[in-house]
Amino acid sequence: MITQTTSAMIAIASVATYHVFIKSIPNDLNPISALVTFYVTALICTLVAAKFVPVTTPGWSMAEFSWAAVAVGVAIVGIELGFLLMYRTGWHLSVAPLATMGAATVVLAPIAVFVFRQPFSARYFFGLALCLYGLYLLAPQEQ
Repeated sequence: MITQTTSAMIAIASVATYHVFIKSIPNDLNPISALVTFYVTALICTLVAAKFVPVTTPGWSMAEFSWAAVAVGVAIVGIELGFLLMYRTGWHLSVAPLATMGAATVVLAPIAVFVFRQPFSARYFFGLALCLYGLYLLAPQEQ
């Protein structure tokens, strides 16, 4: 059984590894070639992981198809391409992930409340305000 802590550690280690290596991709490598390499590697890793990750239903079939999964695939391409281009245009490794996640949090908060009916307390509001302030602090300052 995978615990919340274990799953968070996998995500954190993967995000850190992701950013270090996507920033390390040579600028002269075609972005589309990089994406193809990402996804061929990801497919191989997914097929290997399928042997180890417990599932609730056996096998794989198109009967389990979900448009949400297709949307995630499109979003993944946007994330990969966006970060690759951000780093190529000079974003810093210490700022790019923080700025994008902070901005995404601001976008997702109303969706969480109004679409998914998740609770929103004063504590969350304060955290969202801190995200906005952090984005302000991270924004390039004119000299």
